[in-house]
Amino acid sequence: MYKIAKHLAWLSLWRRKSRSIMVILMIALSLSGLLAIQGLYDGMITHMINTTIRSDSGEISLYTKEYRLHKSLAYKLSPVSKIEEKLSKIKEIISHSVRLQQEGLIATAHKSLGANIKGISLEKERDFGNFDTFITQGDYSFGKHKKEALIGATLAKKLHLDIGSRVVFTAQDADAEINAISFRISGIFKTGNPALDEYTVFVSMEKISTFLNLKESATQIALRIQNTEQIKQVQKKLQTMLPELEILRWDELYPLLIQMQEMMQIFNLASYMIVFIVAALGIFGVMLVSVLERLREFSIMLAIGTPYKMVRNQILLEATFLGLIGFMVGALLGWIILLYMSTWGVDLRSFEAGLETFGLNAILIADIQYYYFVQAFFAVFFATLLSVIWPLRILKKIKAIQVIQGKML
Repeated sequence: MYKIAKHLAWLSLWRRKSRSIMVILMIALSLSGLLAIQGLYDGMITHMINTTIRSDSGEISLYTKEYRLHKSLAYKLSPVSKIEEKLSKIKEIISHSVRLQQEGLIATAHKSLGANIKGISLEKERDFGNFDTFITQGDYSFGKHKKEALIGATLAKKLHLDIGSRVVFTAQDADAEINAISFRISGIFKTGNPALDEYTVFVSMEKISTFLNLKESATQIALRIQNTEQIKQVQKKLQTMLPELEILRWDELYPLLIQMQEMMQIFNLASYMIVFIVAALGIFGVMLVSVLERLREFSIMLAIGTPYKMVRNQILLEATFLGLIGFMVGALLGWIILLYMSTWGVDLRSFEAGLETFGLNAILIADIQYYYFVQAFFAVFFATLLSVIWPLRILKKIKAIQVIQGKML
């Protein structure tokens, strides 16, 4: 009996081909658009998080407990070698970067701005987060005598600096003396992290240690963890091992990124509700008209002894075929769009200035996740079930003999 209902449902579905195709296209286009938007927005957030981790915080960062509040060299990590020795005992840590930072004033012959000077090791930063890939102009180098520096693209633009330009950085050293250091720009980097691109200059760790009159010291040690699922576990180990330090995960350092991620989840939920409504209304309209057109046909089937269950299954299967075909076409089209956007991205260079404000690249790369299609399937599935409730209710209430006689048409 089920096979008969399925066969009748399939034939009835294509009785009005144009109507069925229009509903399938409506579901498919709205679904593919939803998948594309979800992948694009998730890709944007993922890019921002990965960039932040690679360029600055790592999965975990170590500070002294007062440093982030006061930003003073009095609250430095020292001696660094002893901390690194303890870190080497934790196998989940695959790399780390030691940084020494101080706030000050960067000046050219015509302009000066507040900025941060940060001492790093180029080799460690390359291993830590492939920092060399952020270089847009010049070389990933501090020069033969360590007298050159890397500067953020936004800061370089504000100061009208090019490769080879000379600047002077003035700051207070560890003895509260005002010192100045001069260097040439060897490279310009663009990470997408506004805190770095707008305010930071990188110099060699040896150079800044001499400049600030500090040895074996750092203001931050950033860590990369082998498995993201182990981050909290490693944090607890470090808190036990180094109770005098502040051990913070990337999401604790950048809560705004988590808020943006949550906002995108709400946006995606709202988008699924729209697709749910579109699919439900489309299938409902088709099924309602289809049932009303065939009331006499169904009445004859019921009058000659066809079980109501079989008629109900036929209508349910018609709606299911509509929703399933619409989902399959939409999922295939959405997958093709996502594959393109995840490979080549979406070129928004005409909006580059505005995107940089939010730390986004002009080329947006989308994500492709399995759960996108699972969520979409259930949205269409439940929309299909909801859409046939009213048509089935009408069919349940009819009196077959009166419909056949034309008294209820």
